[in-house]
Amino acid sequence: MPESESDDNSGFDMTVNFASASQPCSDAAAIATADSSSSAIKVYMYDLPIRFTYGVIAARSASRGGGTPENLTSLSYPGHQHMGEWFLFLDMNRPESDRIGSPVTRVMDPEEAELFYVPFFSSLSQLVSTSQQGDGSEAAYSDEETQEALVEWLEGQKYWQRNGGRDHVFTAADPKSLLHVMDKVKNSVLLVVGFGRLRGDQGSLVKDVVVPYPHRLRTYEGDLGLQNRPTLLFFMGARFRKEVIFFSIQNRM
Repeated sequence: MPESESDDNSGFDMTVNFASASQPCSDAAAIATADSSSSAIKVYMYDLPIRFTYGVIAARSASRGGGTPENLTSLSYPGHQHMGEWFLFLDMNRPESDRIGSPVTRVMDPEEAELFYVPFFSSLSQLVSTSQQGDGSEAAYSDEETQEALVEWLEGQKYWQRNGGRDHVFTAADPKSLLHVMDKVKNSVLLVVGFGRLRGDQGSLVKDVVVPYPHRLRTYEGDLGLQNRPTLLFFMGARFRKEVIFFSIQNRM
């Protein structure tokens, strides 16, 4: 069975009532707001090949010396600061009866969709690719190959071809997420924690949504600022980087 990892310190935190907004939020920010009075955005979630979702979790488990179950969907995402991509995936898989008041409505007919969500676990994929196998050998998993395969799959989809993916949404929390294919997905909506490693033609407040870490909240102002946001979504996650270093050292002792 795969290694069990605690995610007690991980989760979403919705902070509200900063102040009454003096001006409306941008279209991109509306994706992350919980204003139930506004019209829900219709989102179609791709049924990706399993290698891009649970397959990434299985690769992560294998890199830590864990086993792989016959049913990959029984796996749980390991706890770390990028679990936002997992919680978004879980939320979109909930029945609509459990999502009353959500600003997003999942539609099963892509013709009805305003946005297309690509639930690739891009941050976890990057972390798996830089980890080691349980025996200390280099992991066979390649994040670069997985990214390239994802884009190849998307480019074969009718709704990607329609406008080059401009109405598609990706989570890209880790600074190196989607690094190898960023120029191919840069026109899409990116859910990021910041724009530090993105060029001006790749990331922008005009099209993207910033979902910052809590320690970045007061340093991030943007065009609207904090005080003019009635609702702010951010991710409260456990740090992961130190665990990777510790595990690497432990394997070499």
